[in-house]
Amino acid sequence: MENNKSRDDFSFYRLSSFLLSEGELEIKKITSIKRNVFYIENFSEEAFILKAHPKDKNVHQQWGFFEKINSGTTNIVPFKSFPNGNKTLKNNQFIWTISPYIVGRQLKYKNEEDRKDVTFALKKFHEDATKIHIKPVIKKTLIIERWHRRMQSFQRTKNIFLKHGFEKLYMDIVQLTERYLHKLNRFPWSSYEMKAFKDGTWIHGDVASHNFIKKGKVHLIDFDLLGCAPQIYDYIQLGQRFLPYINWDLDKLMAYNMVPRHDIEKWLLGILVPSDVIREWRHYLSRKSKIATPFYLQKMEQTWMKRKKFSKAANKMLKSIY
Repeated sequence: MENNKSRDDFSFYRLSSFLLSEGELEIKKITSIKRNVFYIENFSEEAFILKAHPKDKNVHQQWGFFEKINSGTTNIVPFKSFPNGNKTLKNNQFIWTISPYIVGRQLKYKNEEDRKDVTFALKKFHEDATKIHIKPVIKKTLIIERWHRRMQSFQRTKNIFLKHGFEKLYMDIVQLTERYLHKLNRFPWSSYEMKAFKDGTWIHGDVASHNFIKKGKVHLIDFDLLGCAPQIYDYIQLGQRFLPYINWDLDKLMAYNMVPRHDIEKWLLGILVPSDVIREWRHYLSRKSKIATPFYLQKMEQTWMKRKKFSKAANKMLKSIY
């Protein structure tokens, strides 16, 4: 068995032995990609992604979804069964799954063609991920409530901004977030989510560029945040992820035609809630980053100025339409 990571060889040996004894999966090569995610090859030169999941409900929901969706026409990379027929293996409080390894290129949002490919692939996924009804479905907190909670979490970091002289940036973020959350509260989000449940429409939940692999067509991977929800949620997140790479240009964003006209208002208002800024700030604080806090806040402030210009342009357009 081969591995190319400076890890404890015994841990790799133990994992390989577990896969062989519990799943009849013989391992020729194993490589750690990131925490609890491994690239593996068997002696038939087949390659897989092995992943450990902490919650069995999440895994069971994914399996239910993969079994309902038409795997022959869709562009997703689902789980597959272990050689002994088991869908999952369990040890040390983890649920283990395997998926086919796709040899391809990770898409990059800095590339215009990649952004178009991702938009097309996501629309294709949404078409296929409709009228899919499984039980049980994991019910998540209403999106507007999740945004409110992120805002409250952000407010608890106020002292960090004050300590480094970025009080104005902090106040700007808080005020803009509150403004757009107030506007979004006008929409019946509970009704939208009930309709999604009734219609069986699903979202990927994490449209980061690394979850799109191109090999001929574009494949979607990593469905840990899969959910039965209004599909506009994916497009709100996708719009936020595109903006830094199109210089916060509203016209360029609109050109991707992510949502129909009747959804444009709530889509843009959702994008204007800086949930992505707050998410990245929380990630920065939770990991041991080599970037000094004043430098990170300075970069945040520079990006924030561009975001405010985008906000003004989006508000002007919305006033002209609605």
